[in-house]
Amino acid sequence: MVVVCADILSDGARETVDMIRAAGGSAEAATVDVTEPASASELAALLKKRFGRCDVLVNNAAMFMGNKRSTGMTVEIEYWRRMFRVNLDGPLIMTQALAPLMIENGWGRIVNQASTAAYMYSGDPYGVSKGAVITLTLGLSVELAPKGVTVNAIAPGPIPTEALLSVVDEARLDGLKQATPVSRLGTTADLIHGLRYLVSENAGWITGQTLVIDGGWAKRY
Repeated sequence: MVVVCADILSDGARETVDMIRAAGGSAEAATVDVTEPASASELAALLKKRFGRCDVLVNNAAMFMGNKRSTGMTVEIEYWRRMFRVNLDGPLIMTQALAPLMIENGWGRIVNQASTAAYMYSGDPYGVSKGAVITLTLGLSVELAPKGVTVNAIAPGPIPTEALLSVVDEARLDGLKQATPVSRLGTTADLIHGLRYLVSENAGWITGQTLVIDGGWAKRY
């Protein structure tokens, strides 16, 4: 298996490739803008030429770093549009480009990155965009299931990544931990375990679902 790390930032893609290779895996980097259909199509052509197939698509690109907290009544419309262009248009554009390669082989797994922010009902554009990703996942799952392709989503809870730490201070981070029934914040490993299941053969009869991985945080929020 070869993992192709597609990122609009070439340095970020190469960094991920280095991590995978250091762990003994095989990976290559590609520069892709998920908001541009032409860029997604170029990636599809590259995969077709080099590997002849695409088995798994993880739509993980998102606009979150430095997220400006706002509500539906206060958000600047241009900021709203940028958020949706990456967080919602991106998964659709990438799926439109790469799902045909899966359909050719009669097998595929697509996993979209949602968020427990979708269940907070705050009107914040990030949470609203992730709610839309959940609905997009449902629609695509119905369309692609007869062609052998499953489409699911993962909704992470609070995980102290660089992105979260850019918008949450230590006091708030401790509050998130206290509000989590499992009494700890999540880790990227928690997400990877769920992802590996959803892209496996064992998950062939699971589609249109959003797997919430949050230590129970969203239920208590």
